[in-house]
Amino acid sequence: MSRRIVVAFLSGIIMAMFFLTSSFLIISNLERIDIVKSKLKMNNETVLRYLAQEEVEKLSLLTNTTDQVRVTLIDVDGQVLFDSAGTSKLENHFNREEVQEALNEGEGTALRVSSSLGIPMVYYATRLEDGRVLRSSIRSETLNLGGDFAVYMFITFLVVLGLSIFVARKIVDYLLEPILEMTYATERIAAGEYTRRVRVRRDKELEQLSLNFNNMAERLENTFLENRDKQNRLEAILKSMNAGVFAYDHHGQIIMINPFCKELFGIYEDVIGKNVHEVHEIRTLLYQLESAEEVLEIQLEEPMKKDVRVKSAVIYGERLSVVGTVIVLEDVTDLKKLEKMRSQFVANVSHELKTPLTSIKGFAETLKYVGDEATRNKFLDIINDESERLTRLINDILTLSSIEQVRSQKHEAIDVGYETDKIYSLLVPKAEGRKISLVLEKRKSVILWGDEDHYKQLLLNLVDNAIKYTKEGGEVRIVLDQEEEDFVLSVSDTGIGIPEKHLSRIFERFYRVDKARDRAMGGTGLGLAIVKHIVLSMGGDIDVQSVLQKGTTFLVHLPLGIKREENE
Repeated sequence: MSRRIVVAFLSGIIMAMFFLTSSFLIISNLERIDIVKSKLKMNNETVLRYLAQEEVEKLSLLTNTTDQVRVTLIDVDGQVLFDSAGTSKLENHFNREEVQEALNEGEGTALRVSSSLGIPMVYYATRLEDGRVLRSSIRSETLNLGGDFAVYMFITFLVVLGLSIFVARKIVDYLLEPILEMTYATERIAAGEYTRRVRVRRDKELEQLSLNFNNMAERLENTFLENRDKQNRLEAILKSMNAGVFAYDHHGQIIMINPFCKELFGIYEDVIGKNVHEVHEIRTLLYQLESAEEVLEIQLEEPMKKDVRVKSAVIYGERLSVVGTVIVLEDVTDLKKLEKMRSQFVANVSHELKTPLTSIKGFAETLKYVGDEATRNKFLDIINDESERLTRLINDILTLSSIEQVRSQKHEAIDVGYETDKIYSLLVPKAEGRKISLVLEKRKSVILWGDEDHYKQLLLNLVDNAIKYTKEGGEVRIVLDQEEEDFVLSVSDTGIGIPEKHLSRIFERFYRVDKARDRAMGGTGLGLAIVKHIVLSMGGDIDVQSVLQKGTTFLVHLPLGIKREENE
């Protein structure tokens, strides 16, 4: 709008200046032509007066005429008798406009380009008594206003244009300032700046509008502050709850729902104001509540499988009228999972402990009635083996518990090449005893920051497992490498392999692929669980690849620095 006003104003000024300047130039030129013609006429009259005197030398008089004025004497037939410009052999001038006009009317004028000189000229011709024509002429360039005039006009135009722009901007600012101020105020209020006000104008037309605007803004601010306080209190309560809460009125319209509840049901849109039966997830829950007690435990399948404990309560209004219902949902998935894990762990531990204890008790009781020395020694060896197995099991349980409970771990430099050499030297005799080739390949030996004891236990468990499940004549290979910012440990064997259906569970506590074979080899079922927890405690990850009867590869990635928890 401001641009249109300025353009219109300047266009008017420029058009006015154009017409005024054009008119001035036209009038000025016409006046100067009249002045020049008068001057030429006076020149002719002066020459004629002198030519009338007999004692004056006529040719000398014409020759001595001023240099600016050209004098030409033409006879009745149009032949040039004399020309003060000294041009010889001039063509016949009988058909010249000014000559014809002088012959017919006594005087004649013309403004044209001279055919002999090739420049614009102003002509004035006077007829003599004997019929000849005396013509005076002057260059028309003397009519120009001059270069100074053009400079003055250009400077004047720039000054007027600058003043016009200044005045136009002032006018536009004056006219649009109230509108722009209110526009800016509305933008700031819409953006949340409710204290914004506009200046009250003195103009009667704008004063009332400004007052009304400010009153409206003040009432809007007060209303917003009250609603924001209520909303903040309610949101703080709902967000701090580790439970889902939603409420609907007696018409079935949802009046409140907290983020935890939306996340629980997988609701990603705004459902406030919708009917509860329009939301599929909530509608299913309400159907179950109608045929159940006040407290209900259900299982949600989407978006994630969760166990939820549901409680409902009626919302009462004035005079104990029912105005709505509030539903509270408590996620008990983790609690049930922990209870299940605890129950399974206790059952597994009880079973694993009971097996060697039963053997020890049975053979110990049998020893009372055995007299044969060889049989007695055999039973004592069995009791000793079961005792060692029981000891290993208890140690593994204590190790796993220690790794899970201890939040902080050592922050020490581990020379993985040196520490791996020690584990390698420790397990070479065992591998050679089973006629297995144990190979150590150091592609990249780095310094790893972490718990040195955990690293050695990790490597020992992986290599020991690989030796256990590799047939005679097989190979176990340890590879040390580095990928970007991670240390990579690879332990591969050419053993019996692991069926694909078991790969996802081999890191669970007490999980065995072949229970009879594992127990025969002295396994506790906790080795890989310990490995998994050590890797996680060092901020890394572990992957396993296996092909039946071809071998298994465990691939461990550990960051070169310790990843500490934020709340350590």
